[in-house]
Amino acid sequence: MGVKSLKFFVRMAVFGLLLGAASSANADAISFISVNVSNIQFNPAAGTATFTLTGASSRAQAGNSLGADQNITSNTFPVAQSAAAVTFASASGIANATNTSVGGVAMANVSGCSCSAGSFSLNILTGTLVVLGGEGNVNVTISGLLDGLTHLETDAFGEYVELGWLYDVSVNGVSVFSMDFVNTRSGPNQLAGTQFSQQLSRVITLQYGDVNTIGIRLSPNALAINEVPEPATVVLLVSGLGFMTGILKKRRKTVDK
Repeated sequence: MGVKSLKFFVRMAVFGLLLGAASSANADAISFISVNVSNIQFNPAAGTATFTLTGASSRAQAGNSLGADQNITSNTFPVAQSAAAVTFASASGIANATNTSVGGVAMANVSGCSCSAGSFSLNILTGTLVVLGGEGNVNVTISGLLDGLTHLETDAFGEYVELGWLYDVSVNGVSVFSMDFVNTRSGPNQLAGTQFSQQLSRVITLQYGDVNTIGIRLSPNALAINEVPEPATVVLLVSGLGFMTGILKKRRKTVDK
């Protein structure tokens, strides 16, 4: 089966989002995020860097308070892809060692019920980095291009929507470059969204000749909750709502713990 780019998943997710938004009477709570980091590089101030990717993994998980859950993992190298979908939620991701990029999509679109749904993906590249051509310390610039799209929306019955993403680069198991973004909206009739693009850059210090273990990970997540107007349904939903909210928020903070 041919490799599908992240853009394919983004187009399909946006298409589904637009279809849901077209029926405003049913689109109660929508959370959508697509994020990608491409052209990831390690450039030393002097000498030559050899960056060798050796592993790729992608995990997608989607669940809802109705009891549905799907968790898909891929460790295919050089390109790992995953996609998971349940009622009201979906996620997809890719870790691509051929062009040194990671990306993911997460969506929760709760419609016509007093319930919740959430999703996330976790996409990881691993490898080694060696800088040659000198002695002692050397400054190395970590760079990449971040781009993405977000959309949060509730109608008159929406309760809460949340989205976020975490990008992290580690060297020898220690995080040296980390970015964490969260956006939330509470209450009915909320609307927010943005399209963004940013050149990333961070300078770290390494030793010439050392073999450094590199980890690159990107994880987007989405959560949507509808209003629970009937007291009789509260008991049935509390466990599901608490589980989804707690797990997804914890997953954002400790993505690969």
